[in-house]
Amino acid sequence: GLTLFLLVGTLGLLAVRPRHLLWWLPGVAALALHPLPRWGPLQRRHKMGVIIAKYFTVTFLLDRSSHPDYATAGTPTVEDNPMPAPVVALACPHGVINFGAIVWVYFSRWVMGLEQYTAGVSIVSKVPGLRYLVAPISVIPVDRNSLKRRLQEPVRLTDEKGQRLSAKVPRTGGMIGIVPDGIAGIFKSKSGEDVLFIGKKRGLMRICLEEGAFIMAGWFASTNEMFRIVTDPFGCLEWLSRRLKVSLFVPLGRWGTPVPHRVAVTLCPHLVRCKKEAAPTEEQVESLHGEVYHGLSRRYEELRHFAGYPERRLVIL
Repeated sequence: GLTLFLLVGTLGLLAVRPRHLLWWLPGVAALALHPLPRWGPLQRRHKMGVIIAKYFTVTFLLDRSSHPDYATAGTPTVEDNPMPAPVVALACPHGVINFGAIVWVYFSRWVMGLEQYTAGVSIVSKVPGLRYLVAPISVIPVDRNSLKRRLQEPVRLTDEKGQRLSAKVPRTGGMIGIVPDGIAGIFKSKSGEDVLFIGKKRGLMRICLEEGAFIMAGWFASTNEMFRIVTDPFGCLEWLSRRLKVSLFVPLGRWGTPVPHRVAVTLCPHLVRCKKEAAPTEEQVESLHGEVYHGLSRRYEELRHFAGYPERRLVIL
C-alpha cells in the first residue's frame, strides 16, 4: 500500500508539479535510507509489541498435549528447555499485514524459548513508515541458502563466559519465520473468508525435510478482517506485484484510512515434526505438504470457536 502511494505520488508530481520533485525525492530517500539502530534487544523488547497486542487483543492458543516438543511452551521452564531446533514458524495468512505474526516475534522467546529470523523481501526494510514496523522481525532473504543457513545456526543460549543469556539479549539461531502465501496471499485475502493460497510451492517443505525441522503452522484468525483490499478487476496490479516482488494495492481500514480495524486476533497452531531426509522424494514432500496445510485446516476447525468463528472453514488453494 505504501509502495503504491509513493509510486503514484512521484508520478503525479512528475506530471503536474515537477519542481516539487526537488524536495519530494530527497525526502523519500532520507526516510528510506537513514540508518536504524542495529537489530537487537532495543527492537524486540520495545513496548510497541505490547501496544499492538492490546490494540488487537492477540491470543495464542497453546495446547501442550498436542506434541511432545511443545510440552514446555509458555511455561517458566521454557527458558531452560526451549523447543528443539530447527524450528520453522509458518504465519498464515499474509493479508495486508499479519499483525498477529509481528506480535509473535516480540513474545516467541517466552512461548518457545527461541527467537526467529523472518524470511521476507528486503525491500520492506526500505519502505518509509513500514521499515519501522518490520525492524524487530530481523528480515533475511527468502532464498534456499539463507533459510538453510539460519536453520543450521546453533541456538545461542549462553554468552562467551558460558552464562545463560539474559532476556535483554536476543536468543537467535535455529528458528525462522515465514509467511508462506507471500504476495499472492495479499490479493487472495477477503474479509469474511479464510483462504490460504499456496499453489504449487513446495520448496519450503523440502527444506524442512532436509533439516528435520519442527514446523509450527499458525493461522492468525481475523487477519483478513483488518483491511479491505482495493485493486484493479483485471489482476494487473497482482501480476505486476509478483513480477516486481513489491505489493501494489490500496488498503482500506478504519474510516477508509490505512489504520487497521480493531479485531481480536487468535493464533490457532498445528505442529509437525519432520523426519530428517537427506534427499526427500517428491512423494515425501507432497505428503508433508498435506500433513502441514490440510492438518492446519482440520486443526482450525477444532479451535475456530475460540477465535469467534464457529462456522468458518479454512480453505487451502
